[in-house]
Amino acid sequence: LKALEENTWVHLACHGKQDPTQPYHSHFIMRDEHVTLLEIMERDVPHSKFMFLSACHTAVSDEETLDEAIHLAAGLQFLGFKGITGTLWEVNDAVAKHVIRAFYKYMFD
Repeated sequence: LKALEENTWVHLACHGKQDPTQPYHSHFIMRDEHVTLLEIMERDVPHSKFMFLSACHTAVSDEETLDEAIHLAAGLQFLGFKGITGTLWEVNDAVAKHVIRAFYKYMFD
């Protein structure tokens, strides 16, 4: 969480879990702990600009409330991140590395 406060760009490569009934309990599964959307949203991230979410289901909406969804990516945008790349499906690690490499190559070329 400290990295969110100190960096302008953040890349998370982990697992993500949406909670459609309690969106603020949606979380990232880090090596040592689960970090909920609510815990992240309680932080001060004054330098936030861009976040790449290389985790499963980070931008999935509830099928019944598509226009009102609070998923991991939306919550981070509400927090202040101006650009967020998330996923709508399960991410295969072998494929993800190629997508990420192409994404950053395009960004910086």
